[in-house]
Amino acid sequence: MHTRIIGQVALAWLLARSPLIVPIPGTRRTERIAENAGACGLALSADEVADLTSLASRVGVAGDRYNAQHMGYVNG
Repeated sequence: MHTRIIGQVALAWLLARSPLIVPIPGTRRTERIAENAGACGLALSADEVADLTSLASRVGVAGDRYNAQHMGYVNG
């Protein structure tokens, strides 16, 4: 699968999970802005969302996004 499509699927999955999740993709190239926006037009089925959620839970997340000081700001 092309990297552009993978990025769009990842963003579409985040958008489909909850209206409270607002992905903020970063980019260094203006052409990537249009690619990222393409995720808004990518409709995932309920089964696809469930499959991606299951995959994400199996893979897991390792480590903190920020260092200890900045995690303190996030966790209050």
